Amino acid sequence: MSQTAVSLVLSGRAAGRVSARTQEHIERTAAQLGYRPNTWARVLRGGLPQVIGLAVPDVRNGYFGSVFLGAERAARRSGMAVLLIDTAYDPDWISRLVEMNRTKLFAGAIVYAEASDVAGTLAEAIDHLVFVESPDSHDKPAIDIDLADGMRQVADHLSELGHSRIGHARADYPRDTFALRACHLAAALSERGCNLDPEWHYSSRFDLDESTRRAYTFLESTDVTAIFCDDDLLAAGVYRACAQLGRTIPASLSVVGFNDTDLTRYLAPELTSVMIPASQLGESAALALIDHMNGAAVTPATLPLTLTIRASTAPANGHCKSEEAVPHG
Repeated sequence: MSQTAVSLVLSGRAAGRVSARTQEHIERTAAQLGYRPNTWARVLRGGLPQVIGLAVPDVRNGYFGSVFLGAERAARRSGMAVLLIDTAYDPDWISRLVEMNRTKLFAGAIVYAEASDVAGTLAEAIDHLVFVESPDSHDKPAIDIDLADGMRQVADHLSELGHSRIGHARADYPRDTFALRACHLAAALSERGCNLDPEWHYSSRFDLDESTRRAYTFLESTDVTAIFCDDDLLAAGVYRACAQLGRTIPASLSVVGFNDTDLTRYLAPELTSVMIPASQLGESAALALIDHMNGAAVTPATLPLTLTIRASTAPANGHCKSEEAVPHG
């Protein structure tokens, strides 16, 4: 067995260069001998550090915790770790990320749901990048979600329940993904003969008190019978507003969330929500980044969404279904 093969395997650069059988033998022998690589020595020799950056819009959101755990699980299998970076509350995060790359504090980065101009700036400055939920990946590897199908499932479910006055609680963030949700939802409802009134929407940041105030004002003056929310936290604001207004969910208002976080089961009634396979998404993004760093070709991937139907949606007043609603997918 050559010294080169051992070096490639122990440095994490064996993909496509050393057979799987040889890699397994080297890794097993290293484990038996208690070998641990000297990470800093490797970096000083011009190698890559064993850290991946994961830049997300809001680290407080439970959804991104699941994305992080998936990425960390994949990174750990390659002897790496994940550094979590919040982009919403740090105005200088882009320059910090570029500087961290320049000084080799991480090997590469996963960047979640940033605008095309931000993605372009990062793509020019950082070699090893994977973009998630970004319409323009600037020739970098990309992981996406099937928003069009997710919104079709929402439109199908609500129209089957007889709802035609459907509102939209929008996330007040400059992210392309939220604009796409609005576009796909409007198109899907239009195909089913339900046109969204320009007045049937409002915007809020991911803050429970703010989302409650915005939902209260909207529901007080609007006669929608159902509402789709860009995030489960916005849906929680709708629940609080309904309690203050004396409206009952789902008897007087059906509510649909997005992300299907643990919060959906804490609400009463439990929330119908569009589920993103968050952990799988994080794992897929980390594996794509590691392959990219190792020089392997990476095929763009689009993960499916599933509408999980719970007790927060019901037939519109005066409408009866011939059969019970069942979960999609």
